[in-house]
Amino acid sequence: MTSLDIHLKTLTPLWTGGVSQTCDRLHESGLIGSLRWWYEILVRGLGMYVCDPTSDDPETRCSFNSEAYQMAKSNGCSEEESLNRGLSTVCPVCYLFGTTGWARLFRLQVVESQTISLHFRSTFKLNLNWLSRIFDNGDVTYGNISLQLSFRRGYENYARRQIALIFHLIANYGGFGARTQHGFGQITFPKEFGDINLSQSIQELKSHVQGGNLRSTGTKIDTPFDLQNFIWLYYELPISSLTPFLKEDTHWGKPEKKKEMRYIPCVFDLRYKGKGNFGMRKWLREKGWKESQKLKQLDDLDHLLGSRSQMKIDEDLRTAGRVFFSMPYKKDNNTYAMRMWAFWPRELQHKLPDPNALLELCKAYMVHAFKDIKLISTGSGRDILDRIISEGGSK
Repeated sequence: MTSLDIHLKTLTPLWTGGVSQTCDRLHESGLIGSLRWWYEILVRGLGMYVCDPTSDDPETRCSFNSEAYQMAKSNGCSEEESLNRGLSTVCPVCYLFGTTGWARLFRLQVVESQTISLHFRSTFKLNLNWLSRIFDNGDVTYGNISLQLSFRRGYENYARRQIALIFHLIANYGGFGARTQHGFGQITFPKEFGDINLSQSIQELKSHVQGGNLRSTGTKIDTPFDLQNFIWLYYELPISSLTPFLKEDTHWGKPEKKKEMRYIPCVFDLRYKGKGNFGMRKWLREKGWKESQKLKQLDDLDHLLGSRSQMKIDEDLRTAGRVFFSMPYKKDNNTYAMRMWAFWPRELQHKLPDPNALLELCKAYMVHAFKDIKLISTGSGRDILDRIISEGGSK
């Protein structure tokens, strides 16, 4: 295997939970899971088939067709042709990330990472009590991270280009790791991918499917997590806009973390409910949006921001939110940056006809929540694809 060392800088802490849901270290499995999740979003956005690897239905999930591979070999086909026969039942995502009978095209190892004490800020004491119950009062990854990628022989260039695509999406428009709904996971783009032409990466991905080498059909998964449903917003704001979170009684965590100003971990208030105008869920409720009180039913607020954790509801219906906020993080001495992204749910088509309507709703909330906030850039998943294809580069 050939290998590549890449280096990330975290702008907000990074979370990868273990089996106990505590962030005792940086878990490779959590990082790989996050990379796969974003790759699925990209591949769906390109109109390609993505399987459900968790499905009990063998027709829905992928596996390498060993029988077709062996038959081709026995009929005198080349190794390449035989592999293509076996890969005809493997979708583009499983081709990169592996499936039954087909190994992942890369391995990822954490070489070095830095940690700090976990802490939060909220304008409501009840919020701090809740956060202290759902999070372990331990450490979280923050600082410089070194990762080593090792590639399967013969697939080095393809895997490297596809992983660069994923990191482009994460670093510029989303977040890395788990619990991004709490503001974790803002990172910089690894400079080691700076030479890659991302337009070429997309064309290479398309050619694998269009050439008939990979699975292109199957039962479509009903999910909003598709780049065609994606919107993003990038803001800058003065530190004065964050003053309500910087008071003595707004902090939970070790006392020394009260002085932490590189990032402000206040997303719980931004998503749910805080003092003043903070709280998207509170704001929408005041605008007449409903949330379910029933065991087997979700309402509009639940479809957009997720079912409340304390809500009694059928586990099959419990859902995560479609709107994400980064923690505000320091850009310079006087300015903080902040990212917001979301996925348009078709269940809300009666309220939000298309992703652009969701974008306008997010804009309206941010103006409502903050004074002196400045929208720097915004767009859709379609814009991202157009930009990559037209500009070609990784930045």
